[in-house]
Amino acid sequence: MADFTASLIERDIHSALTFLTDDVVLFYSNGTAICGRDAFASTMQANWKLVDDYNYATLESIWITQSDTSAAVIYSFALTGRVRGENIGGDGRGTRVFRKEQSGWLIAHEHLSTGQLRPEPSPSSP
Repeated sequence: MADFTASLIERDIHSALTFLTDDVVLFYSNGTAICGRDAFASTMQANWKLVDDYNYATLESIWITQSDTSAAVIYSFALTGRVRGENIGGDGRGTRVFRKEQSGWLIAHEHLSTGQLRPEPSPSSP
């Protein structure tokens, strides 16, 4: 997880692609779906041209399952940057599914959504 995130922050698409399966499927909180490494590379490179001072962090990772061939983690994330001189930012939660291949553990699926990893406690009933 950390190496993939570092690749994104460094805007190193070649490194980032080494952490993805060829048939990776990514769903983003804005409704965008990306299928495959080539589509991911195109999307990220286009976004990087628009966003300056990009910062992205994954937080509070909780591994929810792992076997000899697959694993899944849920986490929260935060991002900031500048687009056309305006500050942008967001946060939310994500799920990554990893698949063990000959080259190692690779991301086969990611799903990002808005919201916190752990919901705020609800007020007590009177």
